[in-house]
Amino acid sequence: MRADSEPNELLDRGIGFAQLGSSAKVMTQLIADRLSAADEINRAVSVHDRAAKILDDALDAAFENGWQPAELVHVARQSAGGDGAVVMIEAIGSHAARSSADRLAPDSWRDQLSELGVESAGGTSADRLRRWRSRIRRTSAHSWYTLLLVLGCATWLLPLETLLPPPARWTSKTSTGPRQEADSKMLGRIRGLLAKAESTQFPAEAEAFSAKAQNLMTRYAIDSALLDTGNPRSLIDDVISRRIMVSNPYSKAKLLLLHSVCTANGARTVWTKKYLLATVIGMPVDLDLCELLYTSLLVQSARALDEVADSPGARTRSFRNAFLIAYAHRVGERLQDARRRATAAATQQHGSALVPIMAKRSDAVDRVYAARYPSTKTMKFGSDNAQGWLAGRTAAERADLTGGRERIDKPDLAS
Repeated sequence: MRADSEPNELLDRGIGFAQLGSSAKVMTQLIADRLSAADEINRAVSVHDRAAKILDDALDAAFENGWQPAELVHVARQSAGGDGAVVMIEAIGSHAARSSADRLAPDSWRDQLSELGVESAGGTSADRLRRWRSRIRRTSAHSWYTLLLVLGCATWLLPLETLLPPPARWTSKTSTGPRQEADSKMLGRIRGLLAKAESTQFPAEAEAFSAKAQNLMTRYAIDSALLDTGNPRSLIDDVISRRIMVSNPYSKAKLLLLHSVCTANGARTVWTKKYLLATVIGMPVDLDLCELLYTSLLVQSARALDEVADSPGARTRSFRNAFLIAYAHRVGERLQDARRRATAAATQQHGSALVPIMAKRSDAVDRVYAARYPSTKTMKFGSDNAQGWLAGRTAAERADLTGGRERIDKPDLAS
C-alpha cells in the first residue's frame, strides 16, 4: 500500500480489511493511521462525508433486510466496542429523521429508538459524526479506526428474518388498541416489581416483590389464554417471532438460560451465533413474560457469580462458564416444576377446560417453529469444571425465579 494513497482509496481498503474482522486488525489500524495523517493536511474532508454516506446506505439496506435498530447497535458494539455503538446510534438517528420514524414506525421500532436514546433532530450522519469526533476524548486515528470497524460491520450484514415492517412499507403509524394499552400497563407493573426484587439487598423483600410479580405474570398469561378462546383467528396466526440480543462473555451459557425460560413458558428458541442473536417463537404474551424473566435471571446470575468471586479458582473462565451453565440447567428444572404446579392450581380455579386450551397453544407454537425453521440443529452444552458446576446449581436453588411460589404452593405443615 502506497504511503501517499488517496483518502477515498484508503477508505475502501480500510472497510475491506474491517470486514475480515480480527484477522485483519493490524491492517485496519494502519489505514486508520493513514486517514488520520490525511486529516492533518485537510485531505480527508470529503472522504469523511463519503464514509457517512456509505454508512447511511448500509443502514437503509440492513433495515430492508430485516434488521432492527437495537440489533444494529448490538453488532456494532461487538465489532467496535462502546464507541462503535455510539457511532451506530448517531447513524440510526439520521435514518430516523429521513424516514419519519417518530411518526410512521411501528410501536416496537419507536420503543427501541427511545431505549437507545436516538435523537432524530441532529442533522445528517456526516454532521453527527463530525460532532462525535470533536467531543470524544480519542485521537483522530482511534476515531477513524472505530468508524472503519463500524463500516466493515454494517456493510457485511447477512439478511435476517423480517419481524417488523421495514421502513419502505411504513405508511401510517399503527395505533395501539385498548387491549394492548392494558397489556402495556400490566407489563409495566411487572417490570417495576422485578426491578425492585433485583435491586434490594434484603432477601425477604426481594421474595415479596418477586412473589407479587409472579402472581401478576401467571394471572396475565392465563387470562390472555382464556380471552383468546373467543378469537375466531387460528392460533397459528397468533404465533410470533422476536429476537433477543445475547451478550458476551459466556454467550452460550446465557443462551441456555434463555432457552430454559422459554421452554418452561411455551416458547421455542433459535440461535444465530454469528450475531449473538436468539429468535424466540411463541404467543405474544408468553414472549413478553419470557423476556422479563430472562432479564431478571441474568441480573440474579451475575450477582450470584459475584458472591462466589473470592472462592478458589472462581475467577477462571472455565469456572465461570461452568457456573452459568449449571445455573441455567437448574433454573430450567425449577421452572418446569413451577409450571406444572401453576397449571394444576389454575386448573382448579378455571376448570378442566384450561388444559386443552394450553395444549392447543403449545401445539400451534410447535407447528410454526417446525414450518419456519425446518433445518435447525440441536446444540450441546457442557463444562469440565466440577467446582463451578456445583456452585452454579447451588446459586440456582436460591434464585427468585418463581417469586417464592415453591414456598407459597407448599402446604403449611404447622396449620
